[in-house]
Amino acid sequence: MRHALLAAALFAAPAAVLAEGFSYTYLDARYYSTDSDAITANQNGAALSGSLALTPMLYVVGNASYGQSETVTINGQTGSLDAIAGSARIGAHHAVTEVLDVFANVGALYQRLEGEGSLNSEDDVGYVGEVGLRLAVVPKVELGAAYSYQEIFSQSRGGFTADLQFHATENWS
Repeated sequence: MRHALLAAALFAAPAAVLAEGFSYTYLDARYYSTDSDAITANQNGAALSGSLALTPMLYVVGNASYGQSETVTINGQTGSLDAIAGSARIGAHHAVTEVLDVFANVGALYQRLEGEGSLNSEDDVGYVGEVGLRLAVVPKVELGAAYSYQEIFSQSRGGFTADLQFHATENWS
């Protein structure tokens, strides 16, 4: 019983805040580092993404990224890869409560792999989709969870992400 009361209090706290809603117009710049166990390659790079609210429910989102891998061996060939990627998507969101949004978006994905050493260069166009939740814990703190799925280079991949955002000001997080 004590755990149920604690969980109820944690979920009720955001409702008491009466958040003004989530913004789907933003610009985001990030540094990223990945580790792929499938080919044991680490990659580091930068990503820029942005979103623009078109209506109270619809938005468009786009991103571009560039990353470099360390030296890796794939199918007996050794080298490194530079990856350039971008996507353009359209999405919709819906307020489940005043502090909880559900969202989904779908669109096209482009990726170019520049091989160095004995690795080949290639590019492809595929598609990407994402569904998730955004929760305003308190006025300046937001939790997010999403599942993304993509198909490119005749391979499909899916993955979960979670994030925590602190909004220092209305325009800076």
